Amino acid sequence: MTVWQAMRSLGWAHHKKGWRQHGWRYPFLYWAAAGLFDKQWYLQRYQDVAAAGGNAFAHYLLYGLAEGREPSPRISISGYGYRYARNKVWQPCYAIMHYWWWGRWQGLSPIPCLSGSGTQVATKGQPCLAVFSHSVGPRLYGAERSLLDVLRSLEKLGVATVVVVPNASNPGYLEALRCVSRAVYVMPYGWWREGEIDHPVTLASIQALLEATGPHAVYVNTLTLQAPSVAARRLGLPVLTHVRELPMHDPGLCQAMNSSAEGVVAHAVKHSDVVIVNSQCTAEAFKHRGVPVAVVPNVVDMDVWRAVPSLQPVSSLQPVSSLQPAPSLQAEIQQPLRVGLLGSLILKKGLEDFAALADALAHRGVAVECCLYGAPTPDVDALFAQRIEMGNKGAVVHKGYVEDPRDALVNLDVVVNLSRFQESFGRTVLEAMAAGRPVVAYHWGALPELIEHGETGFLAPLGDVECVAQWIEVLATNRQLLAAMGRAGRQRASDLFDVKAHQLAMADALSDLFPAMTVEAGPSGV
Repeated sequence: MTVWQAMRSLGWAHHKKGWRQHGWRYPFLYWAAAGLFDKQWYLQRYQDVAAAGGNAFAHYLLYGLAEGREPSPRISISGYGYRYARNKVWQPCYAIMHYWWWGRWQGLSPIPCLSGSGTQVATKGQPCLAVFSHSVGPRLYGAERSLLDVLRSLEKLGVATVVVVPNASNPGYLEALRCVSRAVYVMPYGWWREGEIDHPVTLASIQALLEATGPHAVYVNTLTLQAPSVAARRLGLPVLTHVRELPMHDPGLCQAMNSSAEGVVAHAVKHSDVVIVNSQCTAEAFKHRGVPVAVVPNVVDMDVWRAVPSLQPVSSLQPVSSLQPAPSLQAEIQQPLRVGLLGSLILKKGLEDFAALADALAHRGVAVECCLYGAPTPDVDALFAQRIEMGNKGAVVHKGYVEDPRDALVNLDVVVNLSRFQESFGRTVLEAMAAGRPVVAYHWGALPELIEHGETGFLAPLGDVECVAQWIEVLATNRQLLAAMGRAGRQRASDLFDVKAHQLAMADALSDLFPAMTVEAGPSGV
């Protein structure tokens, strides 16, 4: 789109709003945005804008820019602002004006490179991977923390990495990535959707980056991307896809990718030379499809998690082996049992079941506080509004988002996972175990691979909230059992999911691609 085309496309009302928002800067901002805006790419990248209709350029100028959206595949405004701000915080409007009116004439890269401080530098014969991130948002969730774990293991294995992210909206996360890689590049790209082809500029940019950095293979941290795999195949580079999703039981994911569950799995297989999965449950979806499958479970650094204090029994009167409630102990328990649900607070994560659990426990007369840990969402707002209207009696408290899950777990006694879709692993479950907290969850997805029923927690049939409430009541009235299960969970996490185990699993996954290269796991935590 040319500047003049953009000008003709906007009405006077849009210009008035722009002047009110930006004052005297508006003409300079408008000119810069119009010169960089790619309507076709913008609508393909941001499906919500396409679905809403209206003027795409007006949306970007008046809303999208402030929201951190990119104008085209040729530039990352967020990355440019992060790279050249010189320890200042640049607003997107300033970053785009800086590039258009000054940076591009000075040869500043619109796809910025952030140098890393990782200990591995690619040398002759040493493996090097170009790693493409799943996503970057203002808050860290399981996929982002899992990628950092992978990069740490690769670094210990002697594998150099160059990381590519779609935006620079989380400076703390970018700094963490830089600490375990040779470099971090910020390049706009989006999810694959069936029936759409990758933008040629996106493919050309990725291909140019791969040629410049010279990796031996491409590692894609999710099955939702396609462009990195296509560019890698053009250059004859093998592709590892780390699958952290179970499309067969996640209709929301399939809808976002405009495909069926089978279509999503088939697409991932087609564009991969090796599929890495995070659990045996996930592996089942990719077996017998003609591509090697390696299981690399998530990891916990037990040296970090042992700092979380263990649960302490209240009384020694109740036998640890008993799985029945002990009413005689109720008077000795001064504080209600603190039960937590952590993560993305959306309906498919079991929000409604969690609220129903609080009501079921209140009906049973069990003293509990049910705590939600996660960023505010429309689903949370709707849930609390409904509970106020209905007059529900169960104690549900929203504690907000915490950057470090240890800050939540130290204030909890029990963690529940009530997801209505199949978890491909269950990172919050593993972290709860590492913190010494029992977990009660549905017997669904990969969670039975983590939880030993009756030993480290309890499993209930999918959707059976009353059964979950029963097990919570057992733990609320038998604090010795609560503490014992916490200790057993911490030991299981240490035995099966520590740093050493993760390094060995990753080394095995890489062996198919790099048979001539020595990749050995070092001592745990080194």
